[in-house]
Amino acid sequence: MSEGKLLLVRHGQTEANINQLWHGSTDTPLTELGAQQAARLGAYFHNYLPEIHAIYSSPLQRARITAQHIAAASGHDLRLDPRLMEFGAGELEGKRFTEMDGEDGFVRRMMADPHHRAPGGESRHEVTHRFVEAVEEFRINHPGENLVVVSHGLAIAFALSHWIDRDTTSWTRYRVSNTSVTEVCLTRLEIGFLDRTDHL
Repeated sequence: MSEGKLLLVRHGQTEANINQLWHGSTDTPLTELGAQQAARLGAYFHNYLPEIHAIYSSPLQRARITAQHIAAASGHDLRLDPRLMEFGAGELEGKRFTEMDGEDGFVRRMMADPHHRAPGGESRHEVTHRFVEAVEEFRINHPGENLVVVSHGLAIAFALSHWIDRDTTSWTRYRVSNTSVTEVCLTRLEIGFLDRTDHL
């Protein structure tokens, strides 16, 4: 049986993206531009993957609405899974990245220690584990089928670092743009393409 394709998609633009705010578990809406990006993605998506068998998404509206455009264009139902949600920063949700940086800031400590977490938040290790577990479960449930997973920038980067580099420290290599599409082969542990935004 041939291996199905796995495409990872980041959601459309939000105000938090523009203002550099940490909205991990915060359910922030798409901007007008983000909605346009999602619509263009849905209309163009067959060029990335002509045949889709299943579409999974984070339940957060920025990902869910982005995924709905792909689902509507391909005639598929959308399946939501909370394990695909973004890195939740607990009490630090809504703060600017600049406030969370610095010598003893959350960002620097999170980058140095995969188990560091903000009060009430998650660790990089936990986010990676739940995301990878979910996607690998999807693949088991859909052997040889083409899957689309719509999620968030950090969650996708953590998973790519885990799969491709076999560690959790290389995630900064995998910056993905709003509504970008990345193809990953988990059998050969390689990226088919990264951060494509042809639709934009």
